[in-house]
Amino acid sequence: MNARAARAPSPMLPLGFLAVAALAFALAGLALPWLGDALSGHYYHPRILALTHTLTLGWITIAILGASYQLIPIVLERPVWSERLGRWELVAITLGVVGIVGHVAIASWSGLVWSAALVAVGVTLHVVNTALTLRGLERWSFTAAMLVMGFAGLVLTTAFGAGLGVEHLRTFLPGDFFARLHAHMHLALLGWVLPVVLGVSAHVYPLFVLAPRPGRRVIAVQAWGLALGVPAVVIGLLLAAPVLTAAGALAVATAVAAHLVWVVSLLRGSRRPAFDWALRFLVAGAAYLAVTAAVGVALATGAAGGPRWALTYGVLGLGGWVSLTIVGMMLKIVPFLVWYRAYAPLAGRLPVPGLADLRWPVMEAVAFVCLTAGVAGLAAAVAAGHAAAIRAASVVVLVGCLAFAAGVVSILHHLVPCPMRRPAVRPS
Repeated sequence: MNARAARAPSPMLPLGFLAVAALAFALAGLALPWLGDALSGHYYHPRILALTHTLTLGWITIAILGASYQLIPIVLERPVWSERLGRWELVAITLGVVGIVGHVAIASWSGLVWSAALVAVGVTLHVVNTALTLRGLERWSFTAAMLVMGFAGLVLTTAFGAGLGVEHLRTFLPGDFFARLHAHMHLALLGWVLPVVLGVSAHVYPLFVLAPRPGRRVIAVQAWGLALGVPAVVIGLLLAAPVLTAAGALAVATAVAAHLVWVVSLLRGSRRPAFDWALRFLVAGAAYLAVTAAVGVALATGAAGGPRWALTYGVLGLGGWVSLTIVGMMLKIVPFLVWYRAYAPLAGRLPVPGLADLRWPVMEAVAFVCLTAGVAGLAAAVAAGHAAAIRAASVVVLVGCLAFAAGVVSILHHLVPCPMRRPAVRPS
């Protein structure tokens, strides 16, 4: 057995997280067409908040946590400290997310607080597990540093969110409510998700496209841009200090620009003859990151403003950049985990399918077209505040979500014990 593979946990641990995340993504897609009127108005609406938390917690956070149980042992060569702790973490976070989404939708704040406490328990379990996993790590790479920064951001985001929930029951936080809400959202997006994406991509993208890793200058710009920019954005929003917010946004944008320039050079230097749909999702995610960063800087500097632009920013960031990136990563990770679980013991003794044979290219193509085009249409419709156009674009996004979910299910079905089933190749 490969030494790195021996360090990885049972594939069922990350697969459990990723399956729950894919389900949350499909449910968010199903909800979208019913929210046309809400998305054409102000973003502070119970159903929009419920959709947002379905995406940020149920889809994005659970997917990243699950992927980390596969990536940390392989990338950093550290065995997971406790798989049992990871399973309990998944239970706590899943129950907490269900509670948060349900209670936010009906504006039940006491239930929201208890649900947030469950999410906090799950996050704590993950951070403890990761800290004990990384204990004694001798070589701190850029990826390791970004993961630590991201998990620190996750802890702060969770605590901040719980505080906002308690605030609905008993006022105790200073400052403007919307300023705190904006700070909470940016802490999650820039302090939790962005460092993890930059750190992981620096290691795995070169492996995917057969190209060199980022140089020291690119790494330094990304690290310093986030280290200086994220606190400035969050503190600037909390203190209503537009100059500080704008300076922080420019610093973060510089880090993003360095990442995007590297991605372009990576694609130009790629030795891979053709890109599969997973890689196309990752490229589309990078393109959406560029647009999201531009809109974010416009909002921070006052060049754009108002609820519609804020909602458009959220659609581009959550639906475009983050979601497309996670879809691409999952289409790489899930087939590997399933193959390793279902077919690795049979390799060399029986004919088994290859990794590419587990995937469903037709569904991946449908998902790519509908998600990339649908999110663009949805962002434009939200910016215009046109309810009918929002519903039309939402249907396109829904088709993409369901196609992606179907592709994931078609991969996961290989885990079902079936002695009579031959490992046949799926036609494209």
